[in-house]
Amino acid sequence: MTDSTFDSFAGGLHARKHAKAWHAFLALVSLASLLPFLAFPFAQHVIAGTDAALTIIVAMTFVGANFHVAATAWFYSDRSMYAHFRAQPLRYLILPFLLIVGGAAAFHFSSPSTRGGLLIAFFSWQLWHYQKQNLGLLSFVAAGTDGVPVSAWERRTLGLSALAGIAGFFSLYYVGLPEYSAEFQVLHRFGTGLYALVPVIFCIAVVRSRALRQNGLRLTCFAFGTLFFLPTFLFGDWISATLSYAVAHGLQYLVFMGFVSIGRLKPIGSLVILLSLSMLGALALNAGIRAPTWSNFTYGYAIYGAFIGTVMTHFVLDAGLWRLREPFQRQYMRKKFYFVFDR
Repeated sequence: MTDSTFDSFAGGLHARKHAKAWHAFLALVSLASLLPFLAFPFAQHVIAGTDAALTIIVAMTFVGANFHVAATAWFYSDRSMYAHFRAQPLRYLILPFLLIVGGAAAFHFSSPSTRGGLLIAFFSWQLWHYQKQNLGLLSFVAAGTDGVPVSAWERRTLGLSALAGIAGFFSLYYVGLPEYSAEFQVLHRFGTGLYALVPVIFCIAVVRSRALRQNGLRLTCFAFGTLFFLPTFLFGDWISATLSYAVAHGLQYLVFMGFVSIGRLKPIGSLVILLSLSMLGALALNAGIRAPTWSNFTYGYAIYGAFIGTVMTHFVLDAGLWRLREPFQRQYMRKKFYFVFDR
């Protein structure tokens, strides 16, 4: 076999390996993205009140909510990533501690109305975090197809969609401020009007971006991001209106974390660590949510605040871990997602 023949054969195997991993990634992230948008309205409006509906809601919420938040702890088990954490202790070690302790103190000592204000800020950040992940997914799709970076108009469209979703959220989800229900309804209507502008910005983005017009997969991913918060304005029940996109976000994240975790030399053991940390962390975080309802327990809101601080830690860590313009993160994620960046 000549060198050229061998190189051609090896290149073909390499390309097939990349293609299989790429297609598996797309299939899994598509399923994770779309399933909650079908499952929650189905459970709430087609089979409402049945045991099956309750099972769907509980199981998908468990996996898509705190289970995915706890999955971030896996990075502390990775040697190279933990070395990066130690090199930047303020963001990855000190700030998480301050967020958790600060959250516990804030919710323990605050009045009910102040807690409500804190929750408004928290949920606004959370929904913005959701859309940042959609932007990251779009960036991955762009890198794996045409290689053209996400344009400013694509970012603006996704940002406007997120702002509309945030505005519409608080009329649907209880944050402990019933005296502001009328204002939340006004804010919801404002969000509806804001969301009506999204198709206009979407069309501008398509007109100005040849990559969107020529790349069907990229256009589909972009459209998904712009429609992400649409259930907020279609449904009156908070489960269909908010859990659809919240759980889709969580399941997407688990797909990403699954591919990251199996990038080690011992992928099965690494995946077991990921699932174990996620399970134990989810059980602890779920307990933190219920802590204020525990009878004869003085520090229920402190534990709840620690839960909020832990979720905010997840936001902060993710914003740094997936920042691919930074040299370490770019090298780390390119190695884990070779099938995206080496196509």
